[in-house]
Amino acid sequence: MGRFAHEASLADNETGIIYETEDAGDTSGFYRFLPTDPENLLAGGVLQMAKIKGVVNYDTRTGQEEGKELKVEWVTIDVPDPDPVTSTTSCFAQGFAKGGARWNRLEGIFRGEDDAIFFVSTSGGNAKYGQLWKYQPDRQGGTLELVFESPNGSVLDSPDNLCVTPSGGILFCEDDASNDADTNLYAPGITNINRLVGLGRNGEPFTFAVNAFSDSEFAGACFSPDGDILFVNIQGGSSNGSGMTCAITGPWRRGPL
Repeated sequence: MGRFAHEASLADNETGIIYETEDAGDTSGFYRFLPTDPENLLAGGVLQMAKIKGVVNYDTRTGQEEGKELKVEWVTIDVPDPDPVTSTTSCFAQGFAKGGARWNRLEGIFRGEDDAIFFVSTSGGNAKYGQLWKYQPDRQGGTLELVFESPNGSVLDSPDNLCVTPSGGILFCEDDASNDADTNLYAPGITNINRLVGLGRNGEPFTFAVNAFSDSEFAGACFSPDGDILFVNIQGGSSNGSGMTCAITGPWRRGPL
């Protein structure tokens, strides 16, 4: 499935395809793995990297337009397990040599409605505070769309994990990579704060929760099967009790998420 800086993955239960994000700075790719046998991944398969049709080495990091549809094709990584991994043999380098697209730190990935796949670029965008991308698979290769780009750190700062809510909203888990010494009224004495940031169905971002315990990141947001409880982790540090799992109840169906 590729030797690279794996971050997150998502399996398509119908096709067996596994989509993978790479967190390797500004030389990160978006991959898919086509298994020979979906019931036995150890049987091998084909690793591919996303390329924008008609464009060689499309650069998603800056200069993007929200809502613009980009047609995707996939280029095969001939040596998915390079040894040694160098600037010319890495999976990214192989895909880039075939015209593949590049991102700035791909991290969380989550399935939405109609098989849409959402993933984040933690440091993408003109301001480098993060982007939300949507990939819609189809038999021709799929389409890609920039859903949201943060204009500054007060709106959204370095999204990492993400969650698609039962009603179709987005919840970002921040992992403040910008190191901009930001503060928040609800977290006195803490700099480089981390938040849960919501993106409602109207497309407007808002702060949903603030980590008032530490400067540690939020992670692993997901809803219970009935949609009533949001579970999310505060990663914590080396001291006992600094990490925790929180369960947050609604009324979700009456709110923006």
